Amino acid sequence: MRRAFLLAAALLALAACGTRQRRPTEHKGRIIRLTDAILDAGGTDTIRFGRLRSGEIAVIHFWLENAASRPTAITSYDRTCGCTTLEFDSQPIIPDEARQASLLFDSRGEYGWQLKLVEITLAGAHSPLRLYVEAEVE
Repeated sequence: MRRAFLLAAALLALAACGTRQRRPTEHKGRIIRLTDAILDAGGTDTIRFGRLRSGEIAVIHFWLENAASRPTAITSYDRTCGCTTLEFDSQPIIPDEARQASLLFDSRGEYGWQLKLVEITLAGAHSPLRLYVEAEVE
């Protein structure tokens, strides 16, 4: 009986050696997952800054997690307003890894409900990732 148990345990350990387990994401905060579908057809997401006072400069840090089957990187970005700025590392993001980026919103000269667009161009993507930036400026 004991031999059968040890044999089963050894076989189970050997079988587990060849399997690759995906590590859970260890990053805190907002995570935007880049999938093959997003790289192929583009994607959208909304980043909400909430209520800001006029003249305030707010920053939101987030993670771009590569859940696609191929590496990618931010190559450039375009924006509809000079009040938004994307800070990023242009190093490649390999599959199952993440890289942090920061989005800044400068509310000087803005009043009321604001909706801005930041289009992120990713290496190997056919369409951009569109981030809508939303804020209420008092």
